[in-house]
Amino acid sequence: MRNIFRHKPVTDPAAKRYPEALAGLLSLGKPTDDTHYQEWTERLKDHTPDLIRMVLDEDLNQRREDDPAVWAPLHALHILGDLGAEAAAQPLTACLDWDDDWVSGALPKVYAGIGPAAIPVLQAYLEDSTHDQFGRAKASKSLAAIAQTHPSVQEAIVAYLTAFLDRPTADDSATEENVTAFVIGDLGDLGDPSAYPPITRAYEENRVNPQVIRLEDVEADFGLRPKPDYTRPTAPPKEPGVRLSLRCKACGRERSYLFPKVYCDLGTIKDKQKSAKYDSIIIPQRVVCQKCGAVDQYEIGAMGHIALIANLLVQAEPELQLFRREDQRVQFVEFTTRWGCMHPLEGLERYQVEIARHPNDADLRVGYGNVLEFLGRNDQAEAEYQSAGEIDPQNPHAWHNLAKLAADRGDYAEAIRLWQRVLEVTPHSKLPAEERRLFLETARDSLKALRGHARLRPEAQPEGSISRHAVPLSTRTVEGESVTSPLRPVQPSRAGPPTGTPPAAQEARPVPRVGRNQPCPCGSGKKYKYCHGRPVK
Repeated sequence: MRNIFRHKPVTDPAAKRYPEALAGLLSLGKPTDDTHYQEWTERLKDHTPDLIRMVLDEDLNQRREDDPAVWAPLHALHILGDLGAEAAAQPLTACLDWDDDWVSGALPKVYAGIGPAAIPVLQAYLEDSTHDQFGRAKASKSLAAIAQTHPSVQEAIVAYLTAFLDRPTADDSATEENVTAFVIGDLGDLGDPSAYPPITRAYEENRVNPQVIRLEDVEADFGLRPKPDYTRPTAPPKEPGVRLSLRCKACGRERSYLFPKVYCDLGTIKDKQKSAKYDSIIIPQRVVCQKCGAVDQYEIGAMGHIALIANLLVQAEPELQLFRREDQRVQFVEFTTRWGCMHPLEGLERYQVEIARHPNDADLRVGYGNVLEFLGRNDQAEAEYQSAGEIDPQNPHAWHNLAKLAADRGDYAEAIRLWQRVLEVTPHSKLPAEERRLFLETARDSLKALRGHARLRPEAQPEGSISRHAVPLSTRTVEGESVTSPLRPVQPSRAGPPTGTPPAAQEARPVPRVGRNQPCPCGSGKKYKYCHGRPVK
């Protein structure tokens, strides 16, 4: 009677589906650095079909991580690679589609164990655009692993991957650009110099997503330039302006752009309703896609978000200012118009409503043109200034802004005429005396600079002569609207960029830069390019 209540040992139902020789894999558990498969390889050399079936077993692969049996497919996968099981080459391509970091890390080594017999299988998978881009990247990585393990086929694999860069579909989509970038990374790891010319051609023809891998990184892999030293503190880039990664909504391509100014509107961030309608990041100029030419059809790319996070860190950690000059940082501000703080696009909408009510109000036209000019829509801004000048010929704001636009586009004769117009109308305007003085001072200074410039023939201008930004313009503001800047960015007391002299270099904490082949700083144990350095899916 006492044996009635004794529990029988629990047996995993999966054990019934496999020969007894494989049963131990179900309890082997999570692999560690001490996990070795030599003994298993010898024991299971006649069980290739069962091992393939275990790798693809949906029941085992869907189990919880704390279940030892969930690791059995991974153990079976490693054993197939150690066995060099050529029969597994085709079935294992199903694993290339999986979003599993453990399997993704194991597959190149497994296919390297299978050897040259897997080459046509992997080539067919890589060429099939219906597969996920990251699966195709694993296929390319596996081909490179075969080349490194089997020198007799390395030349043929390099030739194949190099020719793949020029495939007919290479420029069809953003996905194909990413696949090209992954293949270039693998060619860089192989280091065969014959691949370099086709790689540079792909970059020159704008068929690579440089956010995945830059040409500079490839050249370092080929030994054409020194590898970057990521242990040293990073100096600020030499280029002026803010660099952001943007993704085109029209063609899906992601590219890096350099802008003189980029703003983050704190008023939009604080207001949930506004943040749902307007983007808090404001780029005050037209953005033309480098690939398809679409205008202002963009969103912040993955690397762009990282750049914005870095700018936020600068606000919290003043020491980090050492790694970006002030002109290279996003400016965190609140924008104002005559109706108070509002997003520039909200300001456009408000002006449109007010102008519909009061179409003959010259000041409204000037204010509307100011916002348009700030956003880089100079053609529309110029039309509004022209309308304001026709409605009120004595309005110095309209002629001032038209003169500035003419100078910016290089039409110096027209700019001179318009500045003279400012001198004519300003003394008779209804502006306060101090504002009239400012307008007259600006006009005289601008005419002096422009007349000296106009005497030079365009083809004979010496280096360093007056540029479109060199015409002296007043930066003071008048009541209600800005004279030279349509919206007045108001630096908030606590969120604005810190002022003062940056700390000395020896006092700053270095910001680590991670190489694409270095371990990811998140602690996953994977290379950065396969972890947080890979493109967002």
